[in-house]
Amino acid sequence: MKRRLAGAGLLAASALAAGLGLARAQQIEYGSLSLGGTPVQSARIYGAEYVSAASLRQIASVVREGPIMRVEGYGHTLLLPIDEDIYRATTSFNTVQMDAERSKARAATFLAGDVYLPLDTVARGFGATYRPGEFTMPPAALSSVSSRAGATSDRLVLDLTQDTDVVDELRGNDVHVVLRGMTGAQQRYTTRGAFVSNARVVQDGADLRLRFSLPKDSGYRVYKVIRPGSVRVVIDAGPGVERTSPALLDRVARPLIVLEPVAVPGTGRDFTLDVAKRAAQALTQAGWQVKLTREGSTGLGLDEKMMLARQSDVYVMLDLARFPVPGAVQGGPALYEQLDGDKSSAYVAALREGRNPAYASYAVGDQGGTRRLGQLLQTELGKAGIQVAERPLSKVLALSEAPHAALLFELGESASRMTWRPWAPMTTAHASLPIWRARWQLT
Repeated sequence: MKRRLAGAGLLAASALAAGLGLARAQQIEYGSLSLGGTPVQSARIYGAEYVSAASLRQIASVVREGPIMRVEGYGHTLLLPIDEDIYRATTSFNTVQMDAERSKARAATFLAGDVYLPLDTVARGFGATYRPGEFTMPPAALSSVSSRAGATSDRLVLDLTQDTDVVDELRGNDVHVVLRGMTGAQQRYTTRGAFVSNARVVQDGADLRLRFSLPKDSGYRVYKVIRPGSVRVVIDAGPGVERTSPALLDRVARPLIVLEPVAVPGTGRDFTLDVAKRAAQALTQAGWQVKLTREGSTGLGLDEKMMLARQSDVYVMLDLARFPVPGAVQGGPALYEQLDGDKSSAYVAALREGRNPAYASYAVGDQGGTRRLGQLLQTELGKAGIQVAERPLSKVLALSEAPHAALLFELGESASRMTWRPWAPMTTAHASLPIWRARWQLT
């Protein structure tokens, strides 16, 4: 009897184990999933839909790191533990990491020799749209723009549907923030801030560009805040933010004109210095930075003069008629340009001829800048009844080192008798040169 009971107990236990195994097996069903528009096989485990790591690699980076699965994509990083207990993995008692936050969610598990990941957990971390049988990432777009006013700075917040490369630059007093590969509503946003009153969003080819004006003596910073399912670009601007833009870009707002009044001995009166000082006064009143290579009978040394030349946006040497040109009538005003083969130093030529890095056009202008400046000076002086000749000149060191427009302006032997209009041509010449287009025409 005892043997019969024992046998019956073993038989019942075996049947129960087999039944439990069958029940567990029946909790795993295979089906079809649209993963970002691509059909793949999925597995429904205890009611939760899973996809293999191999299939998920079609839209994200999936790497196993020991007992953890690292899933990266769309600006987000998910760390999911691998639970060998297939039932426990499908519960919400597991701790997973989504970006910098830890949450309770389903974990990864083993199935048929591969690692499978829960679609609802991945969708939550990526900010994707998920329903059984379909997993879709939203298109890359700017979903909203909001603002907040502060005591010393204002804040703009751009909410994105997914991560993207963000490039920012300061053009004059305008900040441009470019969102690569993004789309969004093109409109002007009125903000609540005291320092940034409005911002404009425009589509720029495949990219989206946000632009706003930066107040005087203010700085700005751009950074991302990435949380599970969301990506934000935050922009702080105002006097409370340190100004960190390169000095090169600060010069775009106030270009530098360097005047070199050449000392001419034996003339009694220093005509070139007189003209340079009056020109500097007029240009300063017009909002330019102006520096003279000398203020009296002595001036800067060669090294200091070359340093100024390299920093200049316009470099003009002022001299009297001292350069004899065969066959030319001497005595009148003349503009001298460097010959084509002697226009640039090795540094300037290298930037012009090579692949231009960022802001290279601000650092070094094209060779047409000098020509356009000369034509504008001739036109403006012609309106005042002053005819100016054009002449070539070879190998003047300061002109070769100047990265933008550079001329030798010969006032002529009769400079002391000229009725001089204090440098009005220069104030109209600026709009046609590349360095100033950045300030007045990039709107």
